Amino acid sequence: MEFLEALLLGVVQGLTEWLPVSSSGHLVIAQELLGMTAGEHLLFDLMVHLGTVLAVCVYFRREFYNILLAVLTKRDCGPRRDDLRRLGLMILVGTIPIAVVGLIVSQEVEEVFTLRMVGAALIVNAFVLIIAERRASNARKSVRFVDAVVIGVFQAIAIIPGISRSGFTISGGLLRGIEREAAAAFAFLLSVPALLGAFALGAVTLDSNDTEAAIMAVGLVSAFVVGIAAIGFLLKAIKAGKLWVFGVYCLALGAIVLLL
Repeated sequence: MEFLEALLLGVVQGLTEWLPVSSSGHLVIAQELLGMTAGEHLLFDLMVHLGTVLAVCVYFRREFYNILLAVLTKRDCGPRRDDLRRLGLMILVGTIPIAVVGLIVSQEVEEVFTLRMVGAALIVNAFVLIIAERRASNARKSVRFVDAVVIGVFQAIAIIPGISRSGFTISGGLLRGIEREAAAAFAFLLSVPALLGAFALGAVTLDSNDTEAAIMAVGLVSAFVVGIAAIGFLLKAIKAGKLWVFGVYCLALGAIVLLL
């Protein structure tokens, strides 16, 4: 892998991990266009995913700090202490479906999926985004137990290449009647345990590595920097009610992949 290829894949990962257009689907397409074989650079793939995890951790650092402070210590967090503890519990509940599904079928899903299947999944992703946008409301900001379970199931479904993790989890929140920005924030917070778990599992099961450290650093840094920008952009788009735009994009891309 060359430096330019590493930079390109890092940018693709940083953009598409958080924009609701499926990072796995876009990486499959990008690697296909670059003439790479899926799974050829597994450690590099882990590094660019780590870059996007670090991006969301940095972007939501205050939220994570306050949740951890409320859950793990007895320090006074102010009047929001109970709310923060409950939010931490909801993140744990929402993580259970992806933990179960990831341990059981993640490897099998990656092995059987073809580029044509990615195209079909992108179209499914598109319709879910458009429907969720149409049904969005500002009913409430709190995440309840059932909400966490439903959003967690949506995140588990997003293990399929072509289905966006951020898009599906945000859509799950919107379909449950959660206010736009609250649904987006919970989706981002929920992604961290799952992504860290996937990174740890991938690192433990990695057999070999043929990618240079400098190449991996380029991918990680580019994914991190672009990831932070993508998070900010998506939050603004959600607030403005523009989630459907990403649905149209996924619909067009999915159709192109299926046709070509």
